[in-house]
Amino acid sequence: MTPKEEGLKVRQAFFDAGEILFNEGDPPTGLFIIEEGEVEVYRQSGGRHTIIARLGRGEVVGELAMIEAQPHTRSVRAMTALDVLVIEPEQLDDAMAASSPLVRMVLRRVVRKLHRTNDIAFGASRRGPS
Repeated sequence: MTPKEEGLKVRQAFFDAGEILFNEGDPPTGLFIIEEGEVEVYRQSGGRHTIIARLGRGEVVGELAMIEAQPHTRSVRAMTALDVLVIEPEQLDDAMAASSPLVRMVLRRVVRKLHRTNDIAFGASRRGPS
């Protein structure tokens, strides 16, 4: 199902190549679903630029910070002209509140495991309490 079919309000946004969607430490501003283009997920530490992933059509970024209601742990920038659908934090909060407590608990634990895996592979990130 698409976000619109789920009854979520989405807005379309466009970014130029090289434009930053968000930086590590920024508060969550939306969940970005890539319609066209490519992004680079990276971290900057001690003058070092470490690429975590390159993502394209159909991929999602910004979801971890939104699920946790914590600042972003990685930065994301457009590598090409980028067309995304944006789901606002309030929309995801409402969808999460409507889901079962079991689903919310499992999702938060999966996010914590993903953070631990990323920390081992790419170095610890700054984030609030888990």
